[in-house]
Amino acid sequence: MIVVLVLAIWRRMNIGVLALAAALPVLALSGLPAKTMYTTFPGDIFVLIAGVSLLFAHLERSGALAWFVERVYRAVGDRHALLPWAGFLIAGALSTAGAFSTAPIAFLVPMVAHVSVRYRASFLLSELAVVIAANCGGLSPLNPTGAVVRAAASKLGVTYSGWGLWAVSVSVAVAVVAVLQVLDAVARRRGRAFEVVPAPAEAHDDEPRPGLAYMVCSGVALVAFLLLVVVAKTDVGVTAMCLAALQQIAFRPAERALLARIPWNSILLLCGLLTYLGLMQEIGTMESIAHILRHLGTGALLILVIAYLTALLCNIESSTLGVLGLIMPIAFGVFGHTGIAFWVTAAVCVPAALMVMNPIHVAGTLIIGNSAVQFQDALFRRLLALAGSLALIVPGLLALVPIALN
Repeated sequence: MIVVLVLAIWRRMNIGVLALAAALPVLALSGLPAKTMYTTFPGDIFVLIAGVSLLFAHLERSGALAWFVERVYRAVGDRHALLPWAGFLIAGALSTAGAFSTAPIAFLVPMVAHVSVRYRASFLLSELAVVIAANCGGLSPLNPTGAVVRAAASKLGVTYSGWGLWAVSVSVAVAVVAVLQVLDAVARRRGRAFEVVPAPAEAHDDEPRPGLAYMVCSGVALVAFLLLVVVAKTDVGVTAMCLAALQQIAFRPAERALLARIPWNSILLLCGLLTYLGLMQEIGTMESIAHILRHLGTGALLILVIAYLTALLCNIESSTLGVLGLIMPIAFGVFGHTGIAFWVTAAVCVPAALMVMNPIHVAGTLIIGNSAVQFQDALFRRLLALAGSLALIVPGLLALVPIALN
């Protein structure tokens, strides 16, 4: 696993590909049949990511999402202080409803750049608010990221409040954006503001405008999805896939374009990694690691090590989801059956979600790509410094809660 992680970072390779390749020597040495490995394949996670991605692809393709975003920004108008919070609200709501965080980020970052052409002073803060809210909202039980954490807990018989974790994550996100806004206001007052000019890409849309019926139905489908999953407790992935399929049958948008919205790289990464971790669990590796760590103690030092290690890995590996998939089984193995399991989970997961503005992540790259060329080098350093600062401060602050309770 260490070799897989090092190669993924060094060679910039997909962890899922490396993890599935690493399964061959493990199967050979353990004597387990290949069938054992395939039983650990996370089919539920695959269906969840694909289904929810298709559902939100319909929402975007029908024009319903653009209509909603436009109405929100029109309501905000010239109130500059509220502009970052408008993006925060939209991105957070979409991720909470189940959208894989990359989707709202990829949609909203260029849109915010277009809005910020008129309000340049709010450009960087608005973009940061979008990416922070999208990733922190991803710890919702309806989201693939939240599902990965929950799956790791379920395999070890650990229970925690999924919506409680989401609430902590969103609260921290609100606090971080508020602090950034205050620091920006202070810097402007002193004449030291970091200015970035947006340069959004030109929009090219050669396809015919979707009909009103498609727009309305995609919005209704999203509401139906939330009601079925939250109230009727239906399966998230299958429900999303069913509603997406019904829209495809009724309105027949270009299927190739819809399928392109599914994050296949992330699916391969996650499914490969979780399959390998499941194999490690079958042969007792994860239990052995947890046993060794328990012998080292379950005190303050171990909580800090796991929290800071996760934040560090999220800053050098571009997939937050992959890092959480790797670390959470270990964290649950050590702390899962203690009274502080929930707060340890929060101390590990929430800082990881904040690292998304790092330039090696898709979100950081998109922010830089939507800024004017002459500002991009300075913005790269700024985002790197911000991600590093959050990695130093937030894990320690959140770890104080389980340390105090312990």
